[in-house]
Amino acid sequence: MNRTIRVLYVDDESASHEVTKLFLERSGDLTVEAAHSAREAMQRMASSHYDVIISDYQMPDIDGLQYLRMVREKDPDIPFILFTGRGREEVVIEACNAGVTSYVQKGIDIDAQFTELEHRVKQAAARLAAEEELRTKKLQANMAMDLARIASWEYDPWKGLYKFDDIFYDLYGTDARQEGGYLLSPERYLQGFVHPDDHEYVSQMILKGFNGNSPEGQLQIRHRMVRRDGEIRAMLVRAEMMIDANGNLLKIIGVSQDITER
Repeated sequence: MNRTIRVLYVDDESASHEVTKLFLERSGDLTVEAAHSAREAMQRMASSHYDVIISDYQMPDIDGLQYLRMVREKDPDIPFILFTGRGREEVVIEACNAGVTSYVQKGIDIDAQFTELEHRVKQAAARLAAEEELRTKKLQANMAMDLARIASWEYDPWKGLYKFDDIFYDLYGTDARQEGGYLLSPERYLQGFVHPDDHEYVSQMILKGFNGNSPEGQLQIRHRMVRRDGEIRAMLVRAEMMIDANGNLLKIIGVSQDITER
């Protein structure tokens, strides 16, 4: 991450605030704001943005685990690091079940513990940023597919069934409910969604994919389709075979697009 990581540190001891701030801010990569209680921390979170939360476990009124649960109700994704004393394995287990991101045990070597804490903070912030970027890219890809009217599908060789999405059925002027659901056998797909004159060609290409004989595990098929209103249009199908180390077909994933206007 290029920008400074904003950390909210929660501990009822003021002396701990000063030490933590001193050690974590020395690299210049982190800025630390402190709260004396879980309630104060929740108020700060309501008005400010933080990248990572660090919380002590043993605090009066609301302890670190209770605070963790409060945070997760409001924000299931923000990294939460529990900064706890030694000999609290049961606390760590309970924290993991409550959704803690990581934990660091307090120790005698102050410099080492804060070096580890800083590492965990940077690691957690980087992971969250990567996950958010991945979600954004996935959303953009889905939006692009919707805009381009590209249908996605997959074939499960164990079940012998295709699974199509709503865009696929919409391309044919129908929907999954009218066609009996999202799952189709190869025969049902061929008979219901491929022009009769292209049945033999498409059937051969499908068989080629099933047998793993396509070059580089990829397949491209162009065929005619007949919409439910009788209109004949052109379809482009691209598929990729997922093969295991022994050459067995695990799954076929693909996309279909109406290319009539090209």
